[in-house]
Amino acid sequence: MVAIARTDHPAPIVRARRVSVRWSLAAAGLFLAAAALQLVASLERWVVLTGSWTRTDISIEDHRFDYSYPADPWENLGTTAQFFGLGLLLLALGIRALARSAASRDSGFERMLTVATAASFGITGMHALVSGLMGVPSPLQFLPVQMLLSLIGFAGLIALSVRWLRVSWASSVACLLLLGVTLPGYIVATFQIAPALLGYQSHDTTPFTETIVAVSTAAAGVAMLVAAGMAERSRRRSAARRQVTA
Repeated sequence: MVAIARTDHPAPIVRARRVSVRWSLAAAGLFLAAAALQLVASLERWVVLTGSWTRTDISIEDHRFDYSYPADPWENLGTTAQFFGLGLLLLALGIRALARSAASRDSGFERMLTVATAASFGITGMHALVSGLMGVPSPLQFLPVQMLLSLIGFAGLIALSVRWLRVSWASSVACLLLLGVTLPGYIVATFQIAPALLGYQSHDTTPFTETIVAVSTAAAGVAMLVAAGMAERSRRRSAARRQVTA
């Protein structure tokens, strides 16, 4: 009798990707804290300082007071740049926490993509913070640097949103909402959303543009709370099924 050799190979082991409740909550907390700091900076400019504005040579709406990415000519308004910079640093940490909640442990590409995306926001936040503390723009003020950081952040968030869509749609939505913090999102806020809400278009920066950015960040935090709730419900269902089959 002729023995027939087996040529089949064992099926590859595929690790199921589960969303971490703890890391989802951590990301939500960091995003909400970042939004709070962004809101404080916005209200300082458009409520506190606007109410006491006495200069007649320039309007507080002038772009030289924009603190999202300080660059000459720039003047710091109170502590707006410091608060905004700290908010971006927390947002960068939130992106890392979001990745820990949804990313695959086996994907080196996702880790690299997450680090690059978070770093782009972290560097931008550090630039705003240092500029605010010094009172002058940091050496990172030049337009090519801003464009590169914005491109990395914008493209990175879209790529992460696509990769995490099947793992957690709420985490994917959070990434899309964070696009409001990027340069394209800021442009849309100041030229489209803010004028629609206020009823007029500023000659430069429409009031409360940064408030819209803060709302976008807060919405990402809410999305991560939803992700945490869905993950907890899934965990409880899995535990219940194991008890039934035990």
